[in-house]
Amino acid sequence: MSTSNLDAVFNPRSIAIVGVSTKAPLDQLGGNSYLDAMIRCGYKGELYPVNPRGGEMRGLPVYPGVEDIPGPVDYVVSAIPAAGAVQLTQDCAAKGVKAVHFFTSGFSETGQDEGIRLEKDVLAIARQHGIRIIGPNCMGVYAPGSGMSFLSDLSSDSGPVGVICQSGGNAIYVAREAACRGVRFSKVVSYGNASDVNESDLMEHMADDPETGIILAYIEGVKDGLRFRQALERAARHKPVVVLKVGVTESGARAAASHTGALAGKDMLWDALLQQVNAVRAHTIEEWIDMAVTFTFFSSPPGRRVAILGLGGGATVLAGDEAAKEGLEIPGIPEEMRRQTARLLGSEAGTIINNPMDLSAEAWRVGYYPVLKEFSEYEDIDFSLVHLSVGLIARPPELHSKIWNKLIVDVVRAHADFRKPVVVVTQMLTFPEHYEWMIQAREKCYTAGIAVYNSIRHAARSIIRLQRYSERKRVSAP
Repeated sequence: MSTSNLDAVFNPRSIAIVGVSTKAPLDQLGGNSYLDAMIRCGYKGELYPVNPRGGEMRGLPVYPGVEDIPGPVDYVVSAIPAAGAVQLTQDCAAKGVKAVHFFTSGFSETGQDEGIRLEKDVLAIARQHGIRIIGPNCMGVYAPGSGMSFLSDLSSDSGPVGVICQSGGNAIYVAREAACRGVRFSKVVSYGNASDVNESDLMEHMADDPETGIILAYIEGVKDGLRFRQALERAARHKPVVVLKVGVTESGARAAASHTGALAGKDMLWDALLQQVNAVRAHTIEEWIDMAVTFTFFSSPPGRRVAILGLGGGATVLAGDEAAKEGLEIPGIPEEMRRQTARLLGSEAGTIINNPMDLSAEAWRVGYYPVLKEFSEYEDIDFSLVHLSVGLIARPPELHSKIWNKLIVDVVRAHADFRKPVVVVTQMLTFPEHYEWMIQAREKCYTAGIAVYNSIRHAARSIIRLQRYSERKRVSAP
């Protein structure tokens, strides 16, 4: 099918939400939460809540059925039990609906004959009338540029990252966690059982989508291996594609089949495919999000030679080991730079004046800015990594945030003033106030254009993957 007929999925002029309830809480997951999410995300088209009892919700009239809605309806969210899916699809066909998202489970993912037959019956009606189906058994679409969302707490700001995600829960997590690190999305699609719109449709669409510059794909299984390979190859030719392929072990494959009815595929074949098309493979959801951060904040690799600036001798030694193991180079600093740093500190007691560098107690007095300036002027350094091992320092709680905030201000200032990039790692958190501070620090960093990671290893691994991706891209360029 042509991808042009996904326009109604991502840019509907009107949305009906079937299965709202005037008696249930507004934030209850289902029809009510979808209505609230669309309103909070700023959907500008017509919204039509639907429930047989009628009434009013959020200042909108509730219609008894889709057929009772006075205006045209492009897109329907179904949050009713699976047993009502066939009748609803027939009503949507009569209304001229272009796309239906089935949030509800109870279809082929159950493995039961009744659920499998129900999904086939719904699809047969939809195809007869040219209706596209998202799901069933999924969260659906988050497209902030269109004001569409499946959760009310997601950002209404759009960005370059498009997400193809078979899992609803993982779609929620990536939309939340990556946003906390500065990633913004063009589209996030949780497509569940993929009875109609599947991974190939979505990959083809995002390959051509001018709003999407980076593609993340979470795949449990594919419907058509050859078509998906072609779609992936075309997308990866023009845009970074990061694939998290799951269900590669026997137990994972069983879980995938029970979750979305997906057939998993062998791990080695996926490795070979992704290498051939120059797509980046992630092995965990954390790596998947890390690569979204990396491609968002780096238009080109910063280089492999890193200066590491930290606090705490043991933490600094560990940081150096982890960065080196992942492939970063950590050059020693020249004697003149060592002497200059010692003069800044006034005392070398308790410090490590080398690379990695540990300023320990002197950091609070001297700050990070002058040291980052020295690193930026050293020709054998490509970028600096600031390791904020927050939980190691014994300080009164009332001073803690003040001290760390001063260091973040220095990092943000250095990133703006110097030509070499700065990366931040927030790690070794122990108390609740550390986590609260980290959330604020992340926002200050990403607002300034600084990539933030949760560990040295994740930062180093992501930057090395960016290096390798870019090298392969150069080799394969015509």
